[in-house]
Amino acid sequence: MVHEYVKDKTKEFSKEEKEKRYKYLGKEVIDVGDPGLDSIPEFYGIANAIWRDWKNGEIDTKTALRRLALLKLLTYKSKNKKIADIPEEDLEEVRKFIDYVRQVIKNESRRKGEPEEMRKEDNA
Repeated sequence: MVHEYVKDKTKEFSKEEKEKRYKYLGKEVIDVGDPGLDSIPEFYGIANAIWRDWKNGEIDTKTALRRLALLKLLTYKSKNKKIADIPEEDLEEVRKFIDYVRQVIKNESRRKGEPEEMRKEDNA
């Protein structure tokens, strides 16, 4: 009975919807190892994909900064149980790279003359 309820309430996504939904993992960044964000190359790949999308104008500055903030949050073992086996030193290097990308995006958006509200990060 529970299975029928779940099946009725579960939405099936088309291939196009899945590709839009999973913007970076599986579409532009190869998923290494187990499903999910669980390896160092995936963190670097996603950060680079966000940076590239921002450069190409596919996402705005605010969106890029938010996505990078979330990505950085997922480098902490308390927030992402899948990275429990990764050494803390490697995760710290990833955090530094994410901070670097965030700073580059902020500086470039200033050079482009974007208004402050277009590049402001929400701390929510």
